[in-house]
Amino acid sequence: MATDRTDCDPPGDGRRRSNSPKDRSTGFPDALLVAGAVACIILLPVLAHPFHSGGVGNCEGCHSLHSSPGAPAPAPEDDSGAASATSPLLAGKDPGSTCLRCHSEPGTAHNVFDETASAYTPGGDFAWLKKTFRWTDDGQSHLSPGESHGHSVVAVEFGLVPDGRLSAAPWGTYPASAMSCISCHDPHGRISGNAAGGAPIGGSGSYGDTPPNGTIAGNYRLLGGVGYAGGGSGSGTPFVQPAPVAVANRADWRETDTNHPAYGSGMSEWCANCHPNMESDGTGKGKSHPAGNNVKLGSSIVSAYNAYVKTGDLSGSRATAYLALVPFERGTDDRSLLDPSSTEGPDSSANVMCLTCHRAHASAFPNAGRWDFRATFLAKSHPQAGDAGAAGNDHRKSYYGRDVVAQFGPYQRSLCNKCHLKD
Repeated sequence: MATDRTDCDPPGDGRRRSNSPKDRSTGFPDALLVAGAVACIILLPVLAHPFHSGGVGNCEGCHSLHSSPGAPAPAPEDDSGAASATSPLLAGKDPGSTCLRCHSEPGTAHNVFDETASAYTPGGDFAWLKKTFRWTDDGQSHLSPGESHGHSVVAVEFGLVPDGRLSAAPWGTYPASAMSCISCHDPHGRISGNAAGGAPIGGSGSYGDTPPNGTIAGNYRLLGGVGYAGGGSGSGTPFVQPAPVAVANRADWRETDTNHPAYGSGMSEWCANCHPNMESDGTGKGKSHPAGNNVKLGSSIVSAYNAYVKTGDLSGSRATAYLALVPFERGTDDRSLLDPSSTEGPDSSANVMCLTCHRAHASAFPNAGRWDFRATFLAKSHPQAGDAGAAGNDHRKSYYGRDVVAQFGPYQRSLCNKCHLKD
């Protein structure tokens, strides 16, 4: 969850402030403010680094340490007026709101809650949780409730509330009422059980960087490692699986076929920290589609994926076969072998994972699907123009800006066929 803020940015609450002199609360003369700004610009090449530089960000970026003028909003209080024990001195009213104060900034690469649902980050946009669609087909009414579109994170400042349909994670025990950004992402960037010999974090684990000697890379996207307990607000059961291995583009998070996370290994195993009883045994007899490090695609599926271009077109080749709507893991924990700009399809080392079919955050479709699992043809996916609750361009946004008719044709069937060739 890295951002592009630097040490020269004020550790505020993520909200824009007026430049009017009456709004300045520093007490410093204007001349000193100008001198400080110049110094910041001069030092920027030295000081500039992402807010989450491999591990924790600046403390005051998330916590309000004092109730001084210009400080972030005070921590929420319980009925007695004391600071909340579950949200110690947070800048926001709860953990999710604190995260989204920065991660909903319009026009930024790290926006995961974009009001227009057009940031197109790989995990998907939490804005879809607030969009409920209704339509009628052949005289029958249909409903796609917002809370079915992904992980219903709680962030009261942004109108995000617990899932009203589920009390706990499907095939797990993590309570829906505690679900927030820090259920998955460790805001302090600790490695936990991933660390070898307690080595310090020397850089981000999200971009394939080689950390300095004597240090290790942090976890991909600050995901919790072995022993992480969901931010201390969940079931109390520590994670038993380490964070997955993947590499993303540092500068541009918008997902395309030529710019996407390169998934290496461990994603499905990590998801099983909260969904343990959903995990397949790899034989197809589990409660879900087989997925995981040991579930290799196999020669027939590798061949199908690489040849499949669209319904009725098997003219593709491995060199250009990658489709971001149907990603896979390369089957390696070596970050140096992962290229987020690669267009190559899978080989014999590749495996299916949870994120092959689902978004980690949310999507326009039920079950955080990467495509509409209900639709016979992608062109008939919902939301459609005219659906109650849909904005004019939501259909195209749901496929990350793709015109599915132009790319695949009006009779493109489910993208399950990218692997299974049943269309």
